[in-house]
Amino acid sequence: MNGKDKRLLLAALLLAAVILCAGCGSDEKASADSGGQNAVPTSNQVPVVLNQMEYLLYQNIFYNQTGDQYVGQELTKQGVFGVIYDAFSEMTRYYVWGYLDNTRCCDWQWEIKIDDPKNLPACGSLVSVKGTFAASEDALDSYWLINPEITVQSRYTAGGQELDMYTLSDTLERVQMLNILYKPEAFEGKTFSAYGRVLSPTVLQDPYYDGSWQAPFTAKETVPAIGTTVLLTGTVTNGTLSADTLKVLE
Repeated sequence: MNGKDKRLLLAALLLAAVILCAGCGSDEKASADSGGQNAVPTSNQVPVVLNQMEYLLYQNIFYNQTGDQYVGQELTKQGVFGVIYDAFSEMTRYYVWGYLDNTRCCDWQWEIKIDDPKNLPACGSLVSVKGTFAASEDALDSYWLINPEITVQSRYTAGGQELDMYTLSDTLERVQMLNILYKPEAFEGKTFSAYGRVLSPTVLQDPYYDGSWQAPFTAKETVPAIGTTVLLTGTVTNGTLSADTLKVLE
């Protein structure tokens, strides 16, 4: 599979469901209100954003191919801020995302074109993004929001890994994980967080879907029973998730 085919594969996976160090920021300036005071609330929990209408719009644009109808329109999206590194295109990609409902297995995500990665929100923060919907070959799924104005509504204070997959939707984590599996050299030594189900004592899989992705891991702690959903944090080593910590998720 050549590079173009792999990029098409990642784009298809995204529809179906700058540099790495740019990533998320501490958002000290982004979290300030118009008076210059850091008045934005903080949380150590990734917010749960549910929006059925947003999911239906996402499905309509990307499955029914109606995206051109929205090109040039100014749109506002409220959701969780997340970042992935696309090793095939060698660029960082930024998103605002949320879920359809409380099952959290169906999600939506809108890519944001960031021209200046300074003062970005912390990954996992609740944000409002106002931007113009635009078509572009550089966008992973052909459309993104340009000239964005990002307002932080609640700042996420945990995390901070270079590959903070815990702050990503299931679909975005899948895309990032496939990057790691296909392009391990681009992620060697990077710190990560990742959530998924235990498939075996050495394999993690998608938290919701069988066969979506499977990633090798090692853990310093006792690995719980197969099927248990866990959060791993550690360092990527030769394409393996080398976990320093393992936490069972409810």
